[in-house]
Amino acid sequence: MAISGQQELATSVENQGLPVFRGLDDVTIAGKEIAAIAGVSPPTFSRWRAGRARVPETKLVFLTLLLAHWIDDLENLLDGRDFQEKMRFKARLNLTRRCLIQQEVINNKLSPEMVREGSHLFRKWWFQEGAMVTKAPWNESLYK
Repeated sequence: MAISGQQELATSVENQGLPVFRGLDDVTIAGKEIAAIAGVSPPTFSRWRAGRARVPETKLVFLTLLLAHWIDDLENLLDGRDFQEKMRFKARLNLTRRCLIQQEVINNKLSPEMVREGSHLFRKWWFQEGAMVTKAPWNESLYK
């Protein structure tokens, strides 16, 4: 019997949490900031992160795109670093990318409608909130 996207999401949450939350932890974004961007309360976001509540599929797609956006921002921090610092930074960034890839595998099982709606949420944030000036408030010391 094939596992549906919903079943895989539930299994992933029960076992170790969704990869997107591990990735967001890697870029050290405060949960209350992400909650505000996602349009939910900090307690709701906390329940999602802890796996105590189901993340709506559209919000899951939105959070995945948000993580991808912030990974791009992190890649821009590589310029101007010495070789050793750059190598440590890349190693840490690769772990974050793996979380993104794992989440994308899960998201591939979502319905096209949910993916489209999540993408629309991201584009709305991008254009209305000015994503170009909303930089990820990560703790850069973790990437040194």
